[in-house]
Amino acid sequence: MFVALARRLAQGSRSRLQMAGAAVLVLALLLAYLFIRSEGVNPEVQNQVRLDLRELQKLDAEWDANILRARIGRPDDERLGAQLPRMRELRQRLAAALPLTHGQGVRAADRELEQALAAKERLVARFASNNGPLRAALLYVPPAVADLKTELAGIGGALAPARIVLRLDAALNELLAQILRYNLAPSEALAARIEDTLKDVEAQKPAFPPAIIDMIDTLARQCRVILANRPLENTIEADIAATGAGAALARLEREFGRSFDAVLLERQRFRGYLSAYSALLLALLAYVGGRLRRSYRIIGEVNQRLRAANETLEQRVVKRTAELQAQSRQLKRLAQHDSLTGLINYRHLTSLLDRALLRAARRDTVVVLMFIDLDGFKAVNDTWGHAAGDLVLQLVARRVQDKLRAEDALARLGGDEFVVMLEEVNSREGALRVAQLVLDQIRSITQAGGHPIAISASIGIASMRGRSGEKRGSAALLAEADKAMYQAKRAGKGRFMISPSAEWEATH
Repeated sequence: MFVALARRLAQGSRSRLQMAGAAVLVLALLLAYLFIRSEGVNPEVQNQVRLDLRELQKLDAEWDANILRARIGRPDDERLGAQLPRMRELRQRLAAALPLTHGQGVRAADRELEQALAAKERLVARFASNNGPLRAALLYVPPAVADLKTELAGIGGALAPARIVLRLDAALNELLAQILRYNLAPSEALAARIEDTLKDVEAQKPAFPPAIIDMIDTLARQCRVILANRPLENTIEADIAATGAGAALARLEREFGRSFDAVLLERQRFRGYLSAYSALLLALLAYVGGRLRRSYRIIGEVNQRLRAANETLEQRVVKRTAELQAQSRQLKRLAQHDSLTGLINYRHLTSLLDRALLRAARRDTVVVLMFIDLDGFKAVNDTWGHAAGDLVLQLVARRVQDKLRAEDALARLGGDEFVVMLEEVNSREGALRVAQLVLDQIRSITQAGGHPIAISASIGIASMRGRSGEKRGSAALLAEADKAMYQAKRAGKGRFMISPSAEWEATH
């Protein structure tokens, strides 16, 4: 009987133990389930995704800024693609975070971003290949027009009929103005007018020597590069903007945020359930709260960095605007000055000469013009190369300029031809002293770049006085000085000759 009772008690104990074990197992499984469901996505992963998205947006904005710099400044292909390696790395990290999200919204936004960035990369590559020739053509055309006009004013233009020279000069002025307008606001009508102007310029070629014909052909090619590439570049820029990479980034950020917010809500709900089972949940919640506060601080720091980055970008825009203004001033200076020597060019000289003749007419004074052509310069180029020749031209410009008065003008017409303009010359002897001084300064140049050289100059001197100069004009004065220079050449070089038509003060 007792044995049977003991057996029944033992069986009851085993049954209770089995029930307790089953309950513990159920509670443990429920605790494990709740714990697993309460974990969700690691906040560090979420924060890293947000940081990667913000950095990707910043890099995309820098990419757009580099495209704008290439559009309005000198091209730099390396800068156009500088962000791509880091952007690809961030894209891989974001793709790795996709399995942690719920729903198809994030994946669809990720595919949209991938397509937008791939299209943008292809378009930027096309932009870079198009931008180089366009920038080179835009930098080439203004000085090329100035050089061609200088040649027209020199010997090359003297061989052609005056009416053709004048027509070509006017066409070149119109062409330069049209090209500059077309670069700012291209249109089919303006392109047609430019093409008509180019045809007019090319139609004058037969009247000129081969050197000028080559200059006209090269100028025409570069102008047509601008005609072809400017609308194409604008189209590519519009296509880049239409890829919508920025909008795709914003959508992906929103979708990641929604997915992570949903996961976060689910995690918090299960943690509420878990708090009923274990005090450990309180510590875990405190830990998570601390991590969240840390995440918010990180996000705040990132926002501060983004604001600082935006301020830096604004400063760069201001700096770039100042640089563009400086470039505009430089272009204006290049239009009036010789790029090699820094002297005024033919166009600016004629303007100064016209004003000087007007002043001489009012004051009844003399304006003297000295046409200088270097002797032995071709031998320098042939023997030591064009680099030595360029250095000789710079030395001539500097040494002659140093000996002139502040009110005198020294210009380079092109090649090895220079012109000195003197106002209010008191006497014929004073002009001759200046001419002798110029000859001495040029003869004193005996080396260039470590190479021995021997050069001199042939100088033609012409002058006009009072109203006679205003009536005859600057072109006549230049022609007389040029003719006198050739007389000095024929007389043996290394000397100066005075034009028979030179006019001096009444006492002389």
